Amino acid sequence: MRTFALLACALLLPTIAGYAIVAAVRGGHRLSERRYRPPPAEPLERLAATLRRLRSELEATEATPGMTAKNHHVRALRGAYLDALGDACTRVGISPPPGGDRARQADIYRTEAALREHGMDVRETAPR
Repeated sequence: MRTFALLACALLLPTIAGYAIVAAVRGGHRLSERRYRPPPAEPLERLAATLRRLRSELEATEATPGMTAKNHHVRALRGAYLDALGDACTRVGISPPPGGDRARQADIYRTEAALREHGMDVRETAPR
């Protein structure tokens, strides 16, 4: 009888330990999900300032002749601008320009005009 009890313990102990590990991992995930709070939304004024800054950097980079790796800089700035433009569109409630990173310039202009109609000007005003 003692041998049977030892054999049962030897077979059940790894299974019980495995279930305990799985339960601990799942419990840890649940605790971390409870503590996670999404970051507060960026204020619209700050988002508009970011859009103006990225737009002016993009225009300056496009106008700079002989720049090393100019195509890479322009593509990176354009992608960052389009990401910020999409965030602004989501916040205001309009549709972002279609095409993602390959959006046409005309669609970007239409989106900028729609944002302007909602009170968010993304173009830098010229100094007087």
